[in-house]
Amino acid sequence: MTIFRALGRFFAHRRGNVAIIFALTAIPLMIAAGGAIDYATAGRIKTQLYAAADAAALAATTPPMMLKSWTVAQAAARTMFAAQMTQITRVTYDAASLRVDGGDAPASGSMTRSVSVTYTTKVQNSFGAFYGLRTSNITVTASASATTARNIDFYLLLDNSPSMELPATLAGVTAMNAFGCAFACHEKNVSDNEYSTPYPGWGTIDSYSYAENNGIKLRIDNVRDAAKSLATTAQSTMASNGATYRLAAYSFNYGVTMMQNLVPTTSGNVSLIQSNIGTMTPPLMDSNNVLAANMPYTYPTSDSTYATVTTGGALNTNDAMTDLNQALTGLNSTMPAPGSGTSAAGDTPQEVLMLVTDGVIDASYYSSGTCTTSLNWNYSNAYGSFYRCLQPVDTSFCTTIKNRGIRIAVLYTTYYPVPSNGFYQGTVATFASQIADNMKSCASSPDLFFEVNTGGDISSALSTLFMNAVSSASHLTK
Repeated sequence: MTIFRALGRFFAHRRGNVAIIFALTAIPLMIAAGGAIDYATAGRIKTQLYAAADAAALAATTPPMMLKSWTVAQAAARTMFAAQMTQITRVTYDAASLRVDGGDAPASGSMTRSVSVTYTTKVQNSFGAFYGLRTSNITVTASASATTARNIDFYLLLDNSPSMELPATLAGVTAMNAFGCAFACHEKNVSDNEYSTPYPGWGTIDSYSYAENNGIKLRIDNVRDAAKSLATTAQSTMASNGATYRLAAYSFNYGVTMMQNLVPTTSGNVSLIQSNIGTMTPPLMDSNNVLAANMPYTYPTSDSTYATVTTGGALNTNDAMTDLNQALTGLNSTMPAPGSGTSAAGDTPQEVLMLVTDGVIDASYYSSGTCTTSLNWNYSNAYGSFYRCLQPVDTSFCTTIKNRGIRIAVLYTTYYPVPSNGFYQGTVATFASQIADNMKSCASSPDLFFEVNTGGDISSALSTLFMNAVSSASHLTK
């Protein structure tokens, strides 16, 4: 009996029970923990392998690679994958386990390339001996496709109206405001009494010349520089992707002026294009809202037609110097019907209108009913009686162009009514909230709209719009 009592006390002892329970549960807990570690490791490696496969697929479909054969592209994908594998630990690269499938196929006169990258491997499990799975099998796949770049004609429509004489930076605005007027006016009156504090050279040069001579960048300077830079971007992009890009450039204020006819952006033409765009200046005024003598003047002869004359003397224009609707109508009649931009016989280039403006129309209209706001005033000059209208861009003119299959890219240089100018504060401020929205609606898609605030990089923005318009970059399909 003594033996049985001793055994009873042993099994009833609490510390003994804890030891037994721990011993019984420790092994499965360790197996579960080891399995979790192995699973997390395999997941991390799988993510890295997917990234390597993505990089390999895209390497075969870059614009330069699209100019090479499928065999060369296939080898490039293999090389890229092997290079990525050097960054992945715990996996030994096996070239025989990599498959790069796909090929090239004609697509309406161009060529479409599809590529699929598949890699299969095994990862050693550190704790696999405990749960009977010494390796984890991993298979990753990535696919991409691309089409050769399309031929495109670009038509630049650049705002060179007096509002673009505003300095491009807040520091410049402050510098000009110190003399009583933020605008750098291009006019024959070199003793303009709008300047309460005469700027250095007042009486011998206009304020536009003062700003140019003293390094005060104006918006028109940045627009001009951006357009010139775009010619170089177009040339280098054309050389790299094998497409043909042609460029024409127009400026607009109260009329439309062709600065550069449509020419290919070859290396031999870039200097010519830049030189012609470099001639862009604001219109020469006699004084304030009076156009200088012997200048071309475009005025409405009905709600939809215009006439152009050369003025004999100074002419009152009532500051109505930004007729974007007329400019859009003129470019719509100039641009031909777009094609698909392929190399197929009989096909023609795609057409893209690139508009750079601050988005505010200040124009002479034949009748008050054509102005979408109530801000219109009757005035007269030697060529008739007109209505001056201030309004945001009328998007119906953009829609007419887009309905023809022509894409519109918009660079909106944010319009800020100058606090020191009471007239603009009392007029433009009433519809200022509509300006950006209308400009966005004018663009063909969100990626073809860019807004640049005061001091922003217009050259970079215009280049971005161009690249978005021509982009034939490959995209991952899986």
